[in-house]
Amino acid sequence: MSTDRAAAELPRLSLAEAVAKRIEARIAEEALPAGHRLGTRDSLRREFDVAAATFNETVRLLAARGTVSVRPGVKGGIFVASPPPLVRLGRKMLELSGDSVSVSDCLVVRDALEPLLAQEAMRHRTGADIADLRRLAGELAAARGSADPFGRLAANWALHRRIAEITPNKVLQHTYISLLEFVENRLRGVTPDEPDEDGPYAGDGGSSPDGTAVHRELVEAIAGDDPRRLSAAVAAHAALTASRRGGA
Repeated sequence: MSTDRAAAELPRLSLAEAVAKRIEARIAEEALPAGHRLGTRDSLRREFDVAAATFNETVRLLAARGTVSVRPGVKGGIFVASPPPLVRLGRKMLELSGDSVSVSDCLVVRDALEPLLAQEAMRHRTGADIADLRRLAGELAAARGSADPFGRLAANWALHRRIAEITPNKVLQHTYISLLEFVENRLRGVTPDEPDEDGPYAGDGGSSPDGTAVHRELVEAIAGDDPRRLSAAVAAHAALTASRRGGA
């Protein structure tokens, strides 16, 4: 494709994406069910006042996302599709917002996922992964004496996020990291003296001497090849987490 042709197609592609977003918004706002007929290709093209080539690109984008299906024939047209299971899961996760989700609930699920993440990390870690984990464990230890509670929590979560990034299981990885990000965003709205290492949102006590040792051992267990050592390290981490949240 020539440079001039590529430049000419950019506005059409951007417009096609904009129309796709408007159709997605309509489906969401009106809660249109799977099988609902949105219209014909021509009627929708005229409604959104775009060229045929642009609307064809819009339909391609929406069909690729599992948002719409195209049916031929007299009674055909463009219909709301039944999205794949992973797309439905993603939409359900997006519905969890505001007061419907608590930090405590997120931490409970996070804790339940951590043994599996540790096993995955031991199974798939590389030399570069271990070097990063040891560096982050060192930064967590260095943050122990910090007067900034958010700095301590950030160092703690950076280590756990890096452990999660090792697994090739993207569903597991993204679920866990999303939970961390949700808690982190929630804590931005509290005053600095609230999330100390003994508070309910602290996570796992990375700012205490015991917490530092537990995290170092967790990293070294991941670096090794002894499943029993890893299980013991994970158990010690879980006990530390529970003690810092009063067993919650």
